[in-house]
Amino acid sequence: MSTDFWSNPNFEPKRAFRFLIEFTPGAGGTDLDSAGNSLQFLAKSVDRPSYTVSSNAHSFFNHTFHYPGRVTWSTISLTLVDAVSPNASDIFMKYLANIGYNNPADINAATGRTITKQTATEAMGRLLIKEMGTSPDGTAEPKGEWNLMNAFITEVSFGSHAYDSEDMIDITLTIQYDWANYSA
Repeated sequence: MSTDFWSNPNFEPKRAFRFLIEFTPGAGGTDLDSAGNSLQFLAKSVDRPSYTVSSNAHSFFNHTFHYPGRVTWSTISLTLVDAVSPNASDIFMKYLANIGYNNPADINAATGRTITKQTATEAMGRLLIKEMGTSPDGTAEPKGEWNLMNAFITEVSFGSHAYDSEDMIDITLTIQYDWANYSA
């Protein structure tokens, strides 16, 4: 193999701007997509999964030895354009209702279902980050795929309005998951 990878015709780096987000609502009574289809967003940005391995120190006489500990997967941030169709604001408000949260009508009606991990992950369904590349015939195709396991949303920011801006409105999500699987 050549050490000059720039001249290698088979070398194709992954590009930051070539990705798709596929969100498939789960079976937890969701009606996020009444047709039962996955909702695929051409998102503005998304963090790739990352993890940390903790280190545990063990002192033995005049020496300290370090041993690997637990693996913790970090949250990711996902920024989407709030489209009219599909209406992203409506989708994520329905998600909130599907995990068990209800807006109380008054102080006496402030009780309801409990939000559980099961309801949150079922409402979220499947979340995939597809890394896109080019096939030999020039068409776009997935070159890698991150599948976030037991994912649920921990924070949603619906953006802001401003009279002095013509920008699109963004929705920013923070997503927690237990681990991620990668397939090429």
